[in-house]
Amino acid sequence: MRAGCAMPLDLLLPEFIRPLLKSRQLGKVIHHFQLTSSTNDVARQLAEQGAPEGVVVLAEEQTCGRGRAGRAWHSERSAGIYASILLRPAIKPREAPTLTLAAAVAVAEAIEQACGLHADIKWPNDLLLGGRKCCGILSEMHAETDKIRSVVVGIGINVNHSGFPAELGQLATSLRIECKRVCSRIDLLCALLERFERLYEDLQQGRRAAVLHRWVARSSFAVGKSLTLDLGSGQQIEGKTAGLSETGHLKIELADGRVEEFLSGEIVAWR
Repeated sequence: MRAGCAMPLDLLLPEFIRPLLKSRQLGKVIHHFQLTSSTNDVARQLAEQGAPEGVVVLAEEQTCGRGRAGRAWHSERSAGIYASILLRPAIKPREAPTLTLAAAVAVAEAIEQACGLHADIKWPNDLLLGGRKCCGILSEMHAETDKIRSVVVGIGINVNHSGFPAELGQLATSLRIECKRVCSRIDLLCALLERFERLYEDLQQGRRAAVLHRWVARSSFAVGKSLTLDLGSGQQIEGKTAGLSETGHLKIELADGRVEEFLSGEIVAWR
């Protein structure tokens, strides 16, 4: 619909998005900012104020966008999608990692639909094109022992970036660089919200296995990938991936044949 349009017409304004958005709940309320510190911070504040599930916060530019472990996220003005989705899921806190996996599947499917590119999912929250990062996901949960109060799912996608700072040049890419054309951020965002809503409903209705199956089908990291996992505090383990647990933990077969499950960590090397 808007593929290939000039970027000034592709601002992520609610009045541009709503006529095209077919989701039932996600994105029915949109907060749009030309500039903000972090969409996750805004969404978390809205959650604390009692905002309903499905609220989406968008920014054309972030001054303090961040990824996992507090890393900065390069947020070029009106070039990417910088979005946060407020959820109030009726699942157990131990099942919350599946929300990040579902978001990754939704992004991968939306990229394929809107741009014709096949992104690989690197556990737990990155998407790669040609081995370079094009998307990161940061989910932040507010929960009690056995009940989730809210989850903010932050998604940053490099869409129409034509280049990156030198320190990111070999690590990052964009949809525009990979498909050699300007991509519609509006079409991509609508596809993302619609697909994520369906996956989220699957999780809410107990169809977690189907969501995890779709993640495995989209990720070369799921099974048989030799890798090094950094667990923090100087601890690393090496092994071969052996799929996901029923709650979305990564299973790794170690050199001695034991299979262990990991809730968190960063894959720092693979082959």
